[in-house]
Amino acid sequence: MFAARAVASRAVRTRAVQASQKRNAMTVPRAASEKEMKQEVIAQLRARIALQKEIEKGAHKSEAEELDEMWKWVKLSILVAGPVCVLACAKDILFVEHAHAKPGPMPDYMKIRNKPFPWECEDCALFDNECWKQCRAEMAAEGN
Repeated sequence: MFAARAVASRAVRTRAVQASQKRNAMTVPRAASEKEMKQEVIAQLRARIALQKEIEKGAHKSEAEELDEMWKWVKLSILVAGPVCVLACAKDILFVEHAHAKPGPMPDYMKIRNKPFPWECEDCALFDNECWKQCRAEMAAEGN
């Protein structure tokens, strides 16, 4: 929040410097006596300083105002994001079909093995519980 204030004040300063470096018909002194030209320059500088102070007043916010603005956006984000997340989860749970493996044996083209798995039941996938139960039952039947 302090960084934002520093960036804003820096931007105001650079705009003021750029504006003061531009010359137009109003900033060129009239051909008159030296005293009148000095008075005109002083009046122009006072006008620039007054404009700069007005710009800084509009850009400056107190720490309390910045905190209020921050909490406003936090609350707004929670009020918007909370229901959106809840509705998205409800939609996924209620309306989206989850892809699960179809029951029954898989076709031969789905079980192509270039080499056997490195565990006791070489044809079973690691988390295929049904295959593991069958394999262990067959191994127990062969062992007896």
